[in-house]
Amino acid sequence: MLRSNSNTEQGEDRELALNLVKGSLPKRKLPATVGEPAPSQEEIAELFEDRITPETDLPPMMPLFEMFDVPCFYRGELVADCGKAKSGKTYFLSILMAAALKPDCPPPTERQVLSLERTCDTPLKVLWIDTEQSQQSTQEIQKERILPLAGIQAFDDATFYSFNLRGHGYEKRKRLVDVAIRTIKPDIAIIDGIKDLMTDINDAAQATVIMEKLMKLAKDTNCCIVCVLHLNKSEQDRNMRGSIGTELTNKAFEVFQCEIIEESGTFKVTQTYSRKQKMKHKLYYRISEEGLPTTCSGFQEQPRDDLGRWTKKDSEALSTDRDTLIRLFTEAMEGRRQRPFNELMAVAFKKCGFTDRKVYYATVEEAVRQGIIQKLTHPEKNETWVELTDQTLPF
Repeated sequence: MLRSNSNTEQGEDRELALNLVKGSLPKRKLPATVGEPAPSQEEIAELFEDRITPETDLPPMMPLFEMFDVPCFYRGELVADCGKAKSGKTYFLSILMAAALKPDCPPPTERQVLSLERTCDTPLKVLWIDTEQSQQSTQEIQKERILPLAGIQAFDDATFYSFNLRGHGYEKRKRLVDVAIRTIKPDIAIIDGIKDLMTDINDAAQATVIMEKLMKLAKDTNCCIVCVLHLNKSEQDRNMRGSIGTELTNKAFEVFQCEIIEESGTFKVTQTYSRKQKMKHKLYYRISEEGLPTTCSGFQEQPRDDLGRWTKKDSEALSTDRDTLIRLFTEAMEGRRQRPFNELMAVAFKKCGFTDRKVYYATVEEAVRQGIIQKLTHPEKNETWVELTDQTLPF
């Protein structure tokens, strides 16, 4: 019993001491509940100003151009012009600017520059901001490409503005782009290229800020802003580079992709994405001796697999373009005029990218039909040989 009473008393003493300690400490306050403040009447009114219903009175969307009779390059929107290095991005911009600057009220067919036709009779106000090339290159493109393509002798100071900002830091460039678009208020503004408005193309925060800024500029000035950006270097990766490329892909109204088909020296422009009407046709052009883009009529491109090799598609996929065929068989001949048929085929598969025999045979027949090559039987070996014709040799 004594031990029991002693234990009881000790327990009570401990509890009393604990209570005293607890009472001596300040009571801990629970953190206040954190939340958004109640919306003000002004904020609610601002929100409802942006409400869209089927009955909302909105101005119609206004395309600045048509390409293959499909409206494109809309006011108030962002457009992406992308491609790998030396793929013809600036050539395509030259075509675009020339079409914008054609003289007043020509017939529709004369307003066209390589299938690109503006939708209004009068020239558009163009702003071109070059952040990549030298000042001399910017000037050379104006003199040797845009003016001849537009069919004019000089630019009208009220319709064409060009600035080279390569010599400035990215913060200054970004500010000057804003100043230029808000001051000039062009119909179409070209920024070549937008990666030079930031320090790191993989910085997601900077990319978001730039895209938000450009979208607001396009809306405020009712201007179409064309953003030029490189694609990733890998042949298999056809996405635009970095976080800025991801943001531009998500925000752009249209995306145009430029490529060069090496075996024929032909440039290709494809509309890879549109929020409105998708363009079915592609623009093909080559560079003339005068250095100007010229349309390739009836060009048919050979399909390729992911590794860039030529492949068969529906057994009718073969190049019928004459220059392409001449280059192909000249390369496969490796400096000779004649070669055994089977030997030529082996070289063509190894050097020229063929992967399907039916496509190769069909390509040979097409080249024979066009008089580029001819088949003959070797007098001693009694086997089929292929010979370049006289009209092919000077090529």
